[in-house]
Amino acid sequence: MDSARQRTDWFAVFALFIAGLAAAMHFAKVAPVMGEIGHDLHMSLVAQGFAVSILGMVGVLFAISTGAVVAAIGLARGMNIALFGGALIAAAGSAAPDAVTFLIIRFFEGFSHLLVVVCAPALMAQHATARDRPIALAIWGCFFGLGFAIASVAAPPIVAAAGWRGLLAGHAGVLTVAGVLVVLALKRSGHRDTRSPFPGPAALIAAHKAVYSSGAPLLLALTFCAYTIQYLAVLTFLTRHLTESRHWTAAEAGSLVGAASLMTLAATLGAGFLVRHGAPLFGGLAVAFAMTSAAAVGVFSIPAPEFVLVPLVVAMMAGYGLMPGFVFANVPAVAATPERAPLAYGAIAQFGNVGTFAGTPLFAAAYQTAGWPGGAAFVVAMAAAGLGLAAALRRSMFSAAG
Repeated sequence: MDSARQRTDWFAVFALFIAGLAAAMHFAKVAPVMGEIGHDLHMSLVAQGFAVSILGMVGVLFAISTGAVVAAIGLARGMNIALFGGALIAAAGSAAPDAVTFLIIRFFEGFSHLLVVVCAPALMAQHATARDRPIALAIWGCFFGLGFAIASVAAPPIVAAAGWRGLLAGHAGVLTVAGVLVVLALKRSGHRDTRSPFPGPAALIAAHKAVYSSGAPLLLALTFCAYTIQYLAVLTFLTRHLTESRHWTAAEAGSLVGAASLMTLAATLGAGFLVRHGAPLFGGLAVAFAMTSAAAVGVFSIPAPEFVLVPLVVAMMAGYGLMPGFVFANVPAVAATPERAPLAYGAIAQFGNVGTFAGTPLFAAAYQTAGWPGGAAFVVAMAAAGLGLAAALRRSMFSAAG
C-alpha cells in the first residue's frame, strides 16, 4: 500500500470497481434465469440453487490460502487470470450441454470470482491516498449489490432476445471489457507487482489455524456468514416469488429487485458514515437483522398489497446493505493490530463464502418443504443466529477492552 501517494487515481479505482461488478455477475447472471436453465438442462430445484451458490464452494475451500498465493503471483497477474480466464470459462458455460457440465464450469468460475475479491480491493487501497482510502473501500463494498441490481434489470431484455445462453455469453464479454480496463488503468498508474515466495503446505495450515483461533475476528466473520447465507438466497428467489405468486412479469420483477438493490448500495455507504460518527456495531447489526427478518415475513408469507410489498422489499434490501457496511467498517476495531487484520479479512472471506454456498440450496429446501413461508422462516432463523453471534462478538470485544 502506497502510504505516500499524494493523489488518488480514481480511474484505477473505477476500473477495479467495474471488475468487481463483473465478478458479482458470476452469481447474478444465473439468478434471473435459474428456471430456464433448470428446464433446459433438466435440473431439480435444489440443483438449480447449487448452480447459483456453487461458486461459494471455492471460497469455502480456498479463501484463506488465496491471499498467500496472490502474494506470490502478484495482484495484477491475479486480476488478469481472474478476468480473462473468467471470460473463457463464462463462454464455455454458455455452451454447456448438460447439468453436470454446467455445474463443473460454475465451480471453476468460482476461482475467477475469488481472485477478483482478493485482488481488487487491495489494488484499490494502493491507488488511493490515506484520506480517500476509506471512501474507495466503501465503494468496493457495494460491488455485489450493485452487480445484482444491474443484472436484474439487464437480464430480461437480453434473455428475450438471445435466451439464457446469450446472457451468459454476454457476461464473458463484460469480463473481457473489465480486464482491458484494468490492464489500461494499472499500466497508466505505473503499478508494479511485489511478490513473495510461494507458500508451502505448512504456511497454509498455519494461516488456517490462526484464523480459527482468532476470537473476535472469527465471531465477526461468523456474523457476516449469517448475512451472506440470507442475502444471495433472497436475491435469487425474490424474482421467482414475484413472478409465480404475485404474477408480475419478469421485467417488472427485475425492475423492482434492481431498484431495491440500489438501497443496498446506499445503506452500505450509510453504514460507514454511521460508524464514523460513533454508531455501535451491535446496535447497527441488530437493526439490520430485524429489518430483514420482518420484511421477509411480509414479502414471502403475507399476501400484502403492492403498495405495502414494494416498501417491504426496499426495507429488506436496505437491511442487507447495512450488514456488510457495519462489518467492514468495524474490522479495525475488532482487529486492532496489523497482525490481526489479515485474520479478520481471511475469516470474513471464508465464512462469507460458506454463506453464499449454503444459503440458496437451504432456502430452496425450505421452500420445497413449506412453500414461501418456509423461505421466510429460513430468513428469520438465520437473522436470529446472526443476532446471537453479534451479541457474542460484543462480549468478546468488551472482554478484550477490559
